[in-house]
Amino acid sequence: MAADLYDWEAERNVEHVGGFEFYRADPYATRDLFGVLDGSDGDVGVIAESILNPATGHFRDDLDEYAEPFGSGMLLLNSAQLERPWRGFGVGAVLAGKAIARLGAGARGAACYPSPLDRAGLEDAAARDRAVSALQRTWTSLGFRPYRGDGVYILNLATTALSEALPVLIDRVEALPQPDRQEWEAGIDQGASRV
Repeated sequence: MAADLYDWEAERNVEHVGGFEFYRADPYATRDLFGVLDGSDGDVGVIAESILNPATGHFRDDLDEYAEPFGSGMLLLNSAQLERPWRGFGVGAVLAGKAIARLGAGARGAACYPSPLDRAGLEDAAARDRAVSALQRTWTSLGFRPYRGDGVYILNLATTALSEALPVLIDRVEALPQPDRQEWEAGIDQGASRV
């Protein structure tokens, strides 16, 4: 799933903001869900090892404490990556939250494994730990909780956690200085004062 700025008048993409990759995992839809997910690229294999019982291929029983116990599917966030100019402002959390709200309809929950995709500058353990902590705070701000202590985070989509978190995160992003918007609003104010 791509996140892009789009100019509706010119009918074209203006700038690529980032991309997200989701999987919908349902143990009743395939015979070997673990094999399918474990063979995938990225962190989805780590998530599969955490949430699936290797003996049965179904979700672990203790997942019911973290996600809606009824229903069969889980939404798995395999990767989320923003272009550099968009990082650090909370835009990624808002975009991911909106995507989860839309794609997670009918799912028990969503799962992710907070881990930096861009390893540049993270050669030492302390830098990597800081990056992982920042990602964990981002996912926690959407309502995700740590699961089983193995780095996987779960969001119960049957609760109001996501719908309560999104407006707060959107307000934070909208409160950031926006040069183009401020210049436009200043132009309106100046034009109004001339009248």
